[in-house]
Amino acid sequence: MFGCYNRDMHRIPHAAELADRRDAPRAEVERRYSTTIVPCDGSAPVICTVLDYSVTGMRIELPDSRALPHQVQVLIGNLSHNARVAWRDGTMAGINFVDEHHSIF
Repeated sequence: MFGCYNRDMHRIPHAAELADRRDAPRAEVERRYSTTIVPCDGSAPVICTVLDYSVTGMRIELPDSRALPHQVQVLIGNLSHNARVAWRDGTMAGINFVDEHHSIF
């Protein structure tokens, strides 16, 4: 029907359109895979469940609500990639790959 517009007559996006700000489409993996997150502060590695992934990042579920530093490494099989924790909500976290993310999957 009618959308909302600002004073310059540009359409104002609906909140649902703003919620997904990903740079690449995600693939759901239905909790079938795990990955290891290695904190760059020297803390012990954490084995996590992969909830979804893309070439730019992944959403993971941690086994508990332990703190993670901003900088981490993601171990996927024999590959190690630098990453950062983009957001955190309880045991869920969003991870952004910061190096050669095109080669991960």
